Amino acid sequence: MDQVDITGELAKIRARGTEVSSTSLIKTDSLRIVLMALKAGAQLHEHHADGRLTVQVLDGQVEFHAEQEQRKLQAGALVTVEAMVPHGVIALSDAALLLTIAWHPQAPGNAGAHRGIGYQ
Repeated sequence: MDQVDITGELAKIRARGTEVSSTSLIKTDSLRIVLMALKAGAQLHEHHADGRLTVQVLDGQVEFHAEQEQRKLQAGALVTVEAMVPHGVIALSDAALLLTIAWHPQAPGNAGAHRGIGYQ
């Protein structure tokens, strides 16, 4: 069993002072959980993930766009997006997001680098 101090990890990535900062909390062959901090006005330009994903807003407000829809999301909101669907985010305020990406466990190699979107 793994346990992560999300509050502590969020403080660390916010202390970096960059527009977008993130850290991988869990990284396996079939699952990735990424904590992201965005400053107001920061953008994650349209991109896609190789696996199905969820984005949960932990703090702040963002505009999330996918599948020709735009939604304003606040703390407590969660959205899901199928694999390979282009999506993007604009931070309307300082925000924290918890991103989960899941791949089918029998599809090796899918959990590689995520297109350089600030993940470490």
